[in-house]
Amino acid sequence: MTRSLTIAIAFGLLGSIGGAQQAQVQIQNGRVETRASTSLDREIAAAGSTTVEAVWVAWREPMIDGARNMCSFYSDRNYPNGIRGDVLDSGLNGDWRPPQLAPATGPVQLESGTGLVMLARIVDKRVERLHTVGDDCPIDANGRTVFWLTGITTVESLRFLEALAHPDYANMTRGGAQSLVSEASSAIALHRGAEADAILDRMATSESDATLRHRAASLLGSNRGAHGFETLRRLLDSDKTTDGRRAIVSGLAQTRQPQTAEVLLALAKNDPDPQVRSEAVYYVPARGGDRVVPEVVALIQKEPTPNVRQRAVSGLGQLPNDGGLTALIQLARTSTDTTVRKEAVTQIGRSRDPRAVAFLQEIIGR
Repeated sequence: MTRSLTIAIAFGLLGSIGGAQQAQVQIQNGRVETRASTSLDREIAAAGSTTVEAVWVAWREPMIDGARNMCSFYSDRNYPNGIRGDVLDSGLNGDWRPPQLAPATGPVQLESGTGLVMLARIVDKRVERLHTVGDDCPIDANGRTVFWLTGITTVESLRFLEALAHPDYANMTRGGAQSLVSEASSAIALHRGAEADAILDRMATSESDATLRHRAASLLGSNRGAHGFETLRRLLDSDKTTDGRRAIVSGLAQTRQPQTAEVLLALAKNDPDPQVRSEAVYYVPARGGDRVVPEVVALIQKEPTPNVRQRAVSGLGQLPNDGGLTALIQLARTSTDTTVRKEAVTQIGRSRDPRAVAFLQEIIGR
């Protein structure tokens, strides 16, 4: 077994971005070789030719703002207090194990990391897997060699990741290729800067692969703030396909912009496609809160398509703190629509609120 060691790699320049403290990435239980480089293609080819075993290539880039916890946490009866960290190659061939990590050294970080670490697993000079963690996440290298690259620019990182999002399916299993696409596109969305916006916009608007196009729409909504919201709103005017518009609506539902509920509500009321209306109306309560409940109830009463009505009722059930419970009970009592009443009772049955319990007891006692 490889002797345990801790390698702390300090980033004076990158760590000082935005006034942040100097960042450290702790890699244990492996061999770390630091290389200054500006080309990921060249370093990955070189790393893959040094050994017949798999190696990892890693680099760090500034990450988008927001609450990020880019690290795994393991807890079971053997580790009741839990272990925070990630293990390279864990899970391959069923060989899962929790990280074996020595206590962290240096000052305790009070906030999550501000950098994104990309870890690419290299086999036969090509990327087989991609893993991303925050720069505050301890890494158990599991006996592997990690080539740590300094000098990789954000532009170079994004160029490389965009290429990874279009893998050579002929040389990979379909599952492996799809996983690589998912990881690469997610990593792009977590990069700070307008360059990442431009790549996701391009993927969402002109990508030939529908799966990647829809994933880009989702990532624009969940990660790219006001820019992502505006891009998705524009795409609603240009994309006329049902699947495409549903993906755009799903992406919009993940945004936190002030106009989100209004855009979704307008789609739920007016879009000619019932599948799009169904997707939009489900998310209206979650994005609009209690204030939109009366409008959702009114929509339920006017909507001609049963599935849209059902999804609207289901959406009311997703409001936090049972915010839709009063409306659900009223619908269950008074609606003449069997679909609406059935879904309302289903949602009420998931609540532990005393009002829900009393209503269900009333139904049983009839």
